[in-house]
Amino acid sequence: MAAKEDGKSDLQSDLEKVSPAALPAVAISGAVKGVGETSKFTREIFEALDLFIGRYLVLIATGYIGLKFLHFKIFPDFPF
Repeated sequence: MAAKEDGKSDLQSDLEKVSPAALPAVAISGAVKGVGETSKFTREIFEALDLFIGRYLVLIATGYIGLKFLHFKIFPDFPF
């Protein structure tokens, strides 16, 4: 936060403009915004992890099925 010329931050000067009756609403909306931002960050992390795991799970499973197909259908007597 940038300090203004009078030594107060933007948040302090903004809170001074709010009436005392509206302070609970400001606090609750700030808390809800904080929870929402945390939830957004957590969701993005889990979506990235899910995409990474899903992509490589498909590659590994396809490779395994391909190897088993070659082993049992194309070269059934291998190793002799």
